[in-house]
Amino acid sequence: MPGNRSTASRAMKRHFSAILPVLAIALAISGCSSQLGQFTGSLRDVGRPNAPAEAGAANIESLARRYDANPGDKAVSIAYGGALRARGQFQQAAAVLQRASIVNVGDKEVAAAYGRALGDVGRFDEAMRVLSQAHSADRPDWRVLSSQGVVSDQMGQHSRAREFYAEALKIVPDNPSVLSNLGLSYLLTRDIAKAEEMLARAASMANADPRIAANLTMVRGLRSQAAAAPATRPAKPKASPAQR
Repeated sequence: MPGNRSTASRAMKRHFSAILPVLAIALAISGCSSQLGQFTGSLRDVGRPNAPAEAGAANIESLARRYDANPGDKAVSIAYGGALRARGQFQQAAAVLQRASIVNVGDKEVAAAYGRALGDVGRFDEAMRVLSQAHSADRPDWRVLSSQGVVSDQMGQHSRAREFYAEALKIVPDNPSVLSNLGLSYLLTRDIAKAEEMLARAASMANADPRIAANLTMVRGLRSQAAAAPATRPAKPKASPAQR
């Protein structure tokens, strides 16, 4: 029935909007001002490799001292930038990694970290440019490809994002972080079925981040609520003779 489909669509949009802040676990996706930025932030956290799950005050202070003693040092800058990102200090992380990129010109690992940091603060065009320098066609890095997908999703370029995820999955088939990013990409375009499929595959992997299962639960709840919408649709009042 057209009326039921319309009601279900409106309900899905309402519920989709409601879960955006929840899915922004830490990116949790971002320092970005738009709803899309908040949402894809969950993509960012799940997909970020080698980032500390928590960055305690003592660890941050230790890294800050080491960084102050040798600004631009590759290893220290990447570790410090990662710890700052984990604490949500995205602007500072970008500044730290920008200095590292100046000192370590052409270093692909620094470029990858800096590109992700630029994505955190919404500098998407710069992020894509820097990330493209973090690997090469003959030596692609699946982590960088996944990051390029995340930034593309944040830019609203979802088809392009999925091409990056597909390339990453050729290198690391069934990688849970890439599958999760792909699933959340589908959720951004309200393809709930594909989002659930990808997140379920990701969550089934032994090394899956627990946040993937949490996102899967939320997606399934969204699907159930949208499916139930027609059944709860209020009855349309009968028109009076004067209204007919």
